[in-house]
Amino acid sequence: MAQLEVQDLHLSFGGLSALNGVSLAVEPGEIFAIIGPNGAGKTCILNCICRFYHPDTGKILFEDRDVTQLASHKVAGLGIARTFQNIELFQGMTVLDNIKLGAHVHLRSGFLSGGFYWGKARKEEVKLRQEIEERIIDLLEIQAIRKKIVGTLPYGLQ
Repeated sequence: MAQLEVQDLHLSFGGLSALNGVSLAVEPGEIFAIIGPNGAGKTCILNCICRFYHPDTGKILFEDRDVTQLASHKVAGLGIARTFQNIELFQGMTVLDNIKLGAHVHLRSGFLSGGFYWGKARKEEVKLRQEIEERIIDLLEIQAIRKKIVGTLPYGLQ
């Protein structure tokens, strides 16, 4: 069973076809690359999967669930996200703070409690921090720079 499957995806902008029958399947644990020249539709595929673009036809399945019509924030809540070629980090904040901001889609607290950092928001923040430290930072092997200000780091580390 593929963890992510794209079936016969079509996308057009006006009369211009950007994707014409794209299909792919990514198995659990597989490293998968989408390569091609400029204008081949690589970014369009990723934007359809993340629901930034809405394909004309076709299906996108994640763990056998059809996510083709889900809103982008719900797709992000499932753990589907993409990176961008340009770095969009908060240069005056630490590495850890930038990671926390990127993980905010998994929080369940409301705006008000999150703003005051109390109750459920505080408990979720503590839990999220533990997950971040144990999974993301360890995975990326960036323990030594976790408290460094992002803007002071070389481009390659950012």
